Amino acid sequence: MAALAAQKLQIIRTLVETAPDAALRSLELALANASGGALSTVRAIVEDETADRYVRNTILSPIAPLCQPRAADLPQFPRRALALLWIALKAEAPRQVAEGAARCNPWDLDNGAPDVFNQLCKIAARGLREPTRPEFEAVGRICDAEALADYLDLSIIVRNALPRLSEWVSRMNGERAASARLAYRDACAISGDAGPRMFEMLAAHLPEPWRILRVISAVMDRPNDRYLASSEVKAFGERMLADIEASIEHVRGFDLSGGQAAGREAAASAQRIANQLTEFEQAVDVAKDGPWGKRISKFKQAAAQAAEARMNAADKELSLALPSRPISMMGKMGGGKGVPKLDVAPDEALVRRATAALAFIEDLRPCAAQAGYGATRTKALEKLNQRLDQYIEDCLYVARTAEGGDPQIARAYLDIAAGYIVHTRDEKTAEIVRRRAVAAMAA
Repeated sequence: MAALAAQKLQIIRTLVETAPDAALRSLELALANASGGALSTVRAIVEDETADRYVRNTILSPIAPLCQPRAADLPQFPRRALALLWIALKAEAPRQVAEGAARCNPWDLDNGAPDVFNQLCKIAARGLREPTRPEFEAVGRICDAEALADYLDLSIIVRNALPRLSEWVSRMNGERAASARLAYRDACAISGDAGPRMFEMLAAHLPEPWRILRVISAVMDRPNDRYLASSEVKAFGERMLADIEASIEHVRGFDLSGGQAAGREAAASAQRIANQLTEFEQAVDVAKDGPWGKRISKFKQAAAQAAEARMNAADKELSLALPSRPISMMGKMGGGKGVPKLDVAPDEALVRRATAALAFIEDLRPCAAQAGYGATRTKALEKLNQRLDQYIEDCLYVARTAEGGDPQIARAYLDIAAGYIVHTRDEKTAEIVRRRAVAAMAA
């Protein structure tokens, strides 16, 4: 491939510079074996950009997650703002940027990050507030430069706290609570409203931002809900409650036609509800008649009702996916479940709906007992397995004897039933069903 023209090279460089991090990683992997010609040139551009972003994200790590796509109710800045800010720093302080790049190798956490990292954050904050270069002005045109500067003011505090953050949210003790309070005090010394901002920055670094409530609880010595609901950090509690409510609605209304993925996603929401309710009650001294206590009680009941309703409806979905026909007048009148209807091929839409329902029940296992609907789940599984066992035996009979239906259709339903058994029991049981189906067809 011929060498790239300068104009095309600039276009490629611009595309690479503006590509999201995930896209850049994909490009790097795709070009890993490129050698010679134009592809080699593109590979070098991608590698240079990857290295530059590593330096940028390390030096500006306290604010970097705030410049990534986040939920609409969370503080955030455009992704492009981080790139423009880095360009501005290169123009404003090239010597410090070069020094920072040279010191981006892992450092001793006990000694803290190199001072130059925090110096660059201070330079960035000053440049945003008093732009003397067009590069800083460019940042202000796409976001609130003053707000971004306020976050940068807390960089040194947040950077020092980040190595301890995982311990704060997983294994909080007296010593760690004291260090969290010290960080909060230092933040408030910068400005009166900096405390909540520090929590926002720390939360942005967590896979589950709502877990920052544990740190807030440690700083405030497990406040009661009346106090927290009227404090400067009430937004964190309100945000978690809103998330719980949205998750309940998701469980209540998820579309079964989405298949297994939809069922697992809804179950993940149910697990998150259980975890959040537990976390909230551990972090906050909730009074039954408090401003949040009533909502917590309501959410517990609503979450259980939503999950139980979806579990109780699973048997109907299974009966539609594995259709039966009555064997007598009593069967038509509801006196029996009948035998498999094996004259029509399986309906893929109905099969997918039942799969979603069963996957939902399967994935509720970690949280069902904790959330108060463990008994309902157990009963639902017993009912489902009873239906599956009988249906499988009847289909095996047809597959073996060709009496009462089409053996090939029976085999198709056996494969579907085996897939369902994976959700209601386990893969080992499903494999036994598959082997029995093969043996029945060979008989």
